[in-house]
Amino acid sequence: MKEVDGSRINIPSDVEGDSPDEVADGGAEGSKSKKKKKKKKGPKAKKANVVKPNQGKIPDEIPPPPPESPDETARWEKELVKGAKTHNLPAWGLLEDRAKPILNIFRTPSCKRLELITPRLRLRQCEVSDLTGVRRIKTEPIVQKTQLDRYGSPGISEIKDSFLTRYIRSSIPRVSNIPNSKGRDEYIFAITALDPSMLKVQDPGQVRISNRISTAEGYLGNIALSLTYPTSSSSFSPTKGRVYTQPTFEQMHQNKVEGKLFYEIHPQLWGQGIMSEAFEEVLRFGMEEVGCDSIASDPTTGNEASIHLCVKNGLSFSHETNNSYNKPQLFHRITKEEWWKRNRPDKGIEDRWGGKEVCRWCMNFRLAPPTISCKYCSWAKYCSRECQRADWVRTGGHQAECDVNETS
Repeated sequence: MKEVDGSRINIPSDVEGDSPDEVADGGAEGSKSKKKKKKKKGPKAKKANVVKPNQGKIPDEIPPPPPESPDETARWEKELVKGAKTHNLPAWGLLEDRAKPILNIFRTPSCKRLELITPRLRLRQCEVSDLTGVRRIKTEPIVQKTQLDRYGSPGISEIKDSFLTRYIRSSIPRVSNIPNSKGRDEYIFAITALDPSMLKVQDPGQVRISNRISTAEGYLGNIALSLTYPTSSSSFSPTKGRVYTQPTFEQMHQNKVEGKLFYEIHPQLWGQGIMSEAFEEVLRFGMEEVGCDSIASDPTTGNEASIHLCVKNGLSFSHETNNSYNKPQLFHRITKEEWWKRNRPDKGIEDRWGGKEVCRWCMNFRLAPPTISCKYCSWAKYCSRECQRADWVRTGGHQAECDVNETS
């Protein structure tokens, strides 16, 4: 699947909102004075929305749900019994009507709850209803030129199966689409506006008529943190007989778990620093909360905007390599230690969530420690009944591994 979606950032330098003029720290006082004069003359004076570095922060822990009533407990226990029908999500077609009831069971409220907030953006989990927005971007020729020719000009069915399916599946950690996964594979966020009026929808220019947007509402693009586990690394997935805990930074370091960023946004929104804002926050999330040992991005040669985006966030050139299409890519990388030194200079590396008990289904470490336990064993714990049911009815899930099977 990862080879199917090559949507790593490769925006032409003349259209992306990360030009040196937009994000420069300044320079000589004389050059600053000149910039101020230019701002007074035209629309470029509107730069109040430029985001300052390192504004993101770890949110407060989300409290647990209220206690169940006896009636609610009895109702759930009728569903969570040995012999309950189990289900698998299909590798493809999980968005079809026949698969949606299963998708709705597996994609619990807690799975969809993980989101990132920036001054202008809400980065949320992707929804089935985002298909139209995904199609507009994936079929736009201007965007396709930046995508390393990995998918050419995909049709609607391919976009639905190869792209949106992947985005939706990423929000269900226990239903990986990667064989022998060692843990959560990806965090893929849909880029949306907190206030659409804060973003300018520019003149469509040569954008196809069917792909044009008139407002900055709904799905505007995506940004993802894809995790890579070396073959020799330990597994970070829930295991039988053990309460699941969030991997610690030390464990991530010992196993050299690296994150990789890929992203794209609708071309009528280029030039406003939107991707820069999203990039910075997902980079922070990957370092400060997930605990990646390093994070990389791989713009193509000549893609000055993407290279600038990497450099201004502290990523340094690592190496050049050709992809399967013989296109040269410039890998840029930043280590955990480098990120913390650059962005949190007044404090050492702090592991906020590592080692914490976490729901073994949604793996949402921002939630309070799970309060719901399987009545048959002491080690399967969940943040909600919906997550418990999802794990119970998944083929090969907790129903198959639970202690009840050993005592019955």
